[in-house]
Amino acid sequence: MNAQNPHTRVLLVAPSPRVARALAAPLKAAGCELIVVSDFVAAKAALRTQPDVLITEVKLGAYNGLHLAIRAAGQGTLAIVIGDADPILKAEVERHRAAFLRTPVDPEDVLMMMRELPHASRRDTRRSPRKRVPALDAFVNDIRARLLDVSYEGMRVEAPESEPATVPPEFTLRLPLFNFTCTVQRVWARLSSGESSNTSCGAELSTSDVDAVLAWRTLVDSLPDAAFATSG
Repeated sequence: MNAQNPHTRVLLVAPSPRVARALAAPLKAAGCELIVVSDFVAAKAALRTQPDVLITEVKLGAYNGLHLAIRAAGQGTLAIVIGDADPILKAEVERHRAAFLRTPVDPEDVLMMMRELPHASRRDTRRSPRKRVPALDAFVNDIRARLLDVSYEGMRVEAPESEPATVPPEFTLRLPLFNFTCTVQRVWARLSSGESSNTSCGAELSTSDVDAVLAWRTLVDSLPDAAFATSG
């Protein structure tokens, strides 16, 4: 993608007229096809048109531009989030594979970042690393299971004395210890190696449920790594 490519479709979410005025003209002058909206609901609808780039302010009334960036990542749309200088916010934005620009925003910085984003995206196409955790009690719907490892995208669970066919394409994962519940999609299910009849299952969260994604990623960060938990 190139900011000068007339086929680059940019969704600009700017409730602040100042930001809209600062960016709209330079983006059009750079040859972008521009969609400008001012609120979260309109932005969510516009994202369904699969723009190449999302540029959004972080403060969207009762909503958060980071939620839009997560939705964008789920469909392959590159994202730039604009907000006040805040290292915690910047780290959170980048953790969700979006770029961060602080206000006041310079149009040249936006155009430069748009040129760099595809290269950064290719470097980061690998999925987030899995973290093996101490086996935790879990439920796959009503089936007792154990949570074995996690990543920002999903998890691996093991259901003792269960057959792969018992794991449905979509199921509710419940972790009683953390009072956490979410709906996930099965990616694979197979009998564990060895003599046991346990079934291992890999599952992913849907990025369309942004609140669940954020809650899950917070939980992933808080879970101990099994390698460290059992050392010493």
